[in-house]
Parts: sequence; C-alpha cells; structure tokens
Amino acid sequence: MRRPGMPRRLDAVPSPFSLEGKTALITGGSRGIGFAIARQFVESGARVLLAARGAAGLDAAVARLGIAALGRPCDVRDPAAIRELMEWAWSIAPLDTVVACAGVSPYYKRAELVTPAEWDEVLEVNLRGAYFTAVEAAKRAFAAGRPLSIILVASVAGIVPLERLAPYSAAKAGMIQLAKGLALEWADRGVRVNAIAPGWVETDFTRDLFASRHGERLRAEVPMGRFASPDEVAGAALYLASEAASYVTGSVVVVDGGRSVR
Repeated sequence: MRRPGMPRRLDAVPSPFSLEGKTALITGGSRGIGFAIARQFVESGARVLLAARGAAGLDAAVARLGIAALGRPCDVRDPAAIRELMEWAWSIAPLDTVVACAGVSPYYKRAELVTPAEWDEVLEVNLRGAYFTAVEAAKRAFAAGRPLSIILVASVAGIVPLERLAPYSAAKAGMIQLAKGLALEWADRGVRVNAIAPGWVETDFTRDLFASRHGERLRAEVPMGRFASPDEVAGAALYLASEAASYVTGSVVVVDGGRSVR
C-alpha cells in the first residue's frame, strides 16, 4: 500500500495513451507500417483485427502478434469486400479505431510513362480503398451510437510532391483532404478522422530504392539525415487512437524527419 506522501509509481498511473480494452481494425496490417501499428496497439493493451490481400503474410503477422490478434483477407479495391470485412470485425467486437493503411506504390517512373491501368491501381488502393474503409466503419459507429477514431495513413508525398511518383502523390493528397472532409462531416456524431503523413520509411517496398545511388540523394534531402522506421510512424497512430487525442480531428500528423519543411 502506498503511504501518504510517497510518490506514485509511474506504471500505476493510468496512461492517456493506453488502449486497454479497445479493439482496432487495421487494413494493410500484415507488414511494414501497418504491422508496426498493430504491434504497438497490442503492446498498449488493444485487441487488433488485421486485414490484407495476402493470406500467407496475414497468417504470419497474426501468429507473431499472438492471441490479441485475428486476421481476415480483404482487397480494399472492392467495396463489397470492405463491407464484409466490417461485418466480420463488428461481429467480434465493436470497433474503437480503424486504421486505413492498405496502400501501393509499385511504379517509380516519369508521369508520361504511367499507363491508365497503373494510375487506376494506385488510386483505387490508396484513395478509393481508404474512402470506403472509412465510410463503412463510420456507418456502423453511427448505428451503434459509439465514438470511433479513423486514421488514414497518407504520405508526405501528399504535401510535397515527390519526383516520379505523380499518381502516388495525387492519391495521398486526396487522402489528406479526405480526412479533413470526413472529420468536418462526422465530428458532431463522435467520429474523429485524422491522417498520418510519413516521409521515407524503411520497409520491404523501399529497401532496394534506399540501397541505390538515388536512395543516397533522398536521404540527403531529409534534415534529420536518415529514413524513418515503421515504429516511428506507428507512434503517431497510437496517439491518434488514444484518449490523449480525444479532441483531435481533421489533423495531419507529419512524421518525415523535417523533409516537408526543407
């Protein structure tokens, strides 16, 4: 028992960043930034539900996270698949947080060389997928009369266009404005919507690029002189999902080592 006048142990003080008893759904949660977010959520006490296109990667991610995680394949290009995902998720537990992290950036090329099919793929996964993920989640929160935090994982490319990534930059800029527009519409119904704008992050997608001569130039453009780790981006998601951000909506948290202010 703590005697009067004794300092309280820090681990006994309820943390505003705790997600104890919360349930979160994360699309694109099997690797990279999405998996880092899932891991930090679990470490903060949440149950996580993961969605990704690849069943094998999804199963591996769930196994790594342990009993606090479940997974279901989902292609966010298909609104019907997103509806089914939300039905599955809410059948397990009412959601407190939804993170739209499913994304692609497979084409690093000059704009005039991008095909219509390539443009469509980047916009469908990144922007359209985020839109229907947010809408289907919000519909269920409205029906249940529950608060909800929606987090869209955009990119600094949506703020400062990046060379040879015109479709990706357009999609991520759209996600940032989407977060603001939805936040404005839904604030009075208890649904917060925010975006995260990571800079260059070391993931499977960027490993070869960062190892090239062009990667050295990209690193030199970052004032902090290095690329981010997925965990450094996940910390922003933890904040936005927590009670510490209960009065935050329509915001963009930039995690780019200063790249966008150079």
